[in-house]
Amino acid sequence: MQEHIFLPKPVFPRHICFPDFLGGYSEFPEHRVNREYRTTENNLDRNYNLHIVLEGKGYLHTETKSYELTRGQGFLYGPGLRQTYHSDSREPWNIRWVHFFGVHLEELLNGKGLDEPWLFGLSHLASIEALLEKLLHLGRAYQVDDEHSVAAALYELLTRLQSAATQMNVPANLSADKLRAAANYIRAHSHEPLTLEQAAAVAGYSPHHFSRKFSAAFGMSFPDFLLEARLLHAKRLLATTGLPVKTVALEAGFSQTSYFGKCFRQREGLTPLEFRSLHSLTE
Repeated sequence: MQEHIFLPKPVFPRHICFPDFLGGYSEFPEHRVNREYRTTENNLDRNYNLHIVLEGKGYLHTETKSYELTRGQGFLYGPGLRQTYHSDSREPWNIRWVHFFGVHLEELLNGKGLDEPWLFGLSHLASIEALLEKLLHLGRAYQVDDEHSVAAALYELLTRLQSAATQMNVPANLSADKLRAAANYIRAHSHEPLTLEQAAAVAGYSPHHFSRKFSAAFGMSFPDFLLEARLLHAKRLLATTGLPVKTVALEAGFSQTSYFGKCFRQREGLTPLEFRSLHSLTE
């Protein structure tokens, strides 16, 4: 079996998830994929790539590890990841795949597959296999009226995976390095009109996913972290220069002196001038 099914773009543009390309292989030991980072092949710079093994075995390789995959196991790559996997030559896998896109998938999938492939195992494969076959059946004879049935079947598949699958690989802490780089960038550019979108781009995440991961990593939201960085800058200026408070506010990234004074008093319990009188190094 070698089956490739490409679906047209849906008429409704805001499905939570929708397949772009689906299919399967069996008795095909030559199945081998090696895609580079940000590949545009099959739109995988924008789409997720889900594979589930029904029989046989194969292998997935990351930069540091290799994994053997057998019946009831699978993997999910997020958009843009380097992808390397292949069938076993002696026991070729019987595998089904779905390449898909959608709205707020990072939230639906809880960030799985974004930093590295998510490898999972299923103790009960029957319901998942039935949904995969339903998707293939709908795809083979796809008509416009099938759009919502296809989207619903994929949604059920993804939510069942979320609740039933167990993770096989412990994720590498790649996101920590990305978040630290973003945090350092925020501190270095806090005096500028910095936005959440800009900070997220430094880490390589969408704003929504970045906001959630940043808050979990640093114990504060992006706006609070940015405010803290600006106040630290202001405190240094107050302690080491004789600049007027209005100038300090502008230099630290505050567009309004009144807002700067309000935030400073709330965080420090002092006015900017009171802080300067206590900590000034210029006298």
